Amino acid sequence: MMKLAIMLEEIRGKHRYAAVDDIRKVFGDYHNVLHWLALFLIGNEKLADTCIVDACTIAQTQTPIFHEWLVHWAARATVRCALQIQQERIAELAPEYAKLEPVHPGHTPLSVHCFHVLIKNSEEIHARLDVLCRFVLVLRGIAHDSCHQIAAQLGVSKSAIERAYCVAFDTLDLASKKEGLS
Repeated sequence: MMKLAIMLEEIRGKHRYAAVDDIRKVFGDYHNVLHWLALFLIGNEKLADTCIVDACTIAQTQTPIFHEWLVHWAARATVRCALQIQQERIAELAPEYAKLEPVHPGHTPLSVHCFHVLIKNSEEIHARLDVLCRFVLVLRGIAHDSCHQIAAQLGVSKSAIERAYCVAFDTLDLASKKEGLS
């Protein structure tokens, strides 16, 4: 993520658009991030690989203005593909979250520290969270989407999203505290 930000700043500083080689340079590392993202959401190595969108291939067929957004869109496409695979399970889980007691809806998107904790402890966190919580953690915590946007995207209630994010946030917070004690 940081390499992408540095690359985009460099490109903007030179008043040019990202070239295919720029995207390839970042995408090598970013491919690993997309793989982690899909695997975290789905939990199945083979299915995760099918969700990754190759931004290099797309870059060759698009205009220069489009290039800056390829990595962002590749992540969104990866999430969208994972959602298609998990949509039925999410729909099954959402009513249970909607029934839960009201929660603290004020949890913010993830800080850089929490994001690093998530990456470092992703296997443990994946094991502790169901698929709805994982999707909400990614969409709210990492992508900074609003609960309304996530509810519309996942096709579930806003209250289910808020409660699932609270569970995910608290699980991540516990992992962060546990890491601090290590």
